[in-house]
Amino acid sequence: MKAVKIIFLILMCKLLIFEIAWASEEYDVRISYTGDKKSPIVIRTQYCKGTTMKCGTQIKKAPNGKVIFRAFYDKDKYEGKVSSYYLDGGIKEERYYNEGKEEGKRVLYFPNGKVQSEQEYKLNKREGEGKKYYESGVLQESFIYENNEREGVRAEFDKNGVLQYETLYKKGKKQWMKHYDEKGTMIEEKNCRWQTCY
Repeated sequence: MKAVKIIFLILMCKLLIFEIAWASEEYDVRISYTGDKKSPIVIRTQYCKGTTMKCGTQIKKAPNGKVIFRAFYDKDKYEGKVSSYYLDGGIKEERYYNEGKEEGKRVLYFPNGKVQSEQEYKLNKREGEGKKYYESGVLQESFIYENNEREGVRAEFDKNGVLQYETLYKKGKKQWMKHYDEKGTMIEEKNCRWQTCY
C-alpha cells in the first residue's frame, strides 16, 4: 500500500513539474509595481511568450497582500470574469467579457457586501434593466437602457422604498417627470420638453 502511495506521489510531482514547464513555455510572467514606492501595489501579468501581448491572468495585490484585481486576457483582450476587491478582500465589482467586449451583468458592491448597482451590458454598451441600491439594500433607482441610452421610465425611491420620482426617457432625452409625496400621491408633473427637469 505504501509503495502505491509513493508511486502516486512521484507521478503527481512529475505532472506538476510538467505543468510548470508547459506554463513557462506558453507565457512570460512580468511583475510591475504602481503607487507608493514604500508600499506599492504589485501587478503580476502573464504575456504571450516573447510578446507584449497579455495572454493569461493578471493579478494586482495591495501592500497588505490582498488581491484587489483579477482578470484573464486572451490576445490582449479581457475574456471572462473581471473582478475588483476592497483592501479587506471583499468583492467591489464584477464584470464579464467576451472577446474583449463587456457582456452580461456588471455588479458593484458596497464595502458591507450588499449590491450597490447592477446593469446589463451587450457589446460594451448598457442594454436592458439597471438598478441602484442604498447601502441598507433598499432599492434607490430602477431604469432601462437601449443602445447605451436611457429609455422608458426611470423610477427613484427614498430610503424607505417609497416612490419619489418617475421620469420618462426616449432615446436618452427626458419627456416628462412626475413627483410624488411620501404617501404616493402625485404632487407635480412636468413636460421636460418645455419645462426644466432636474
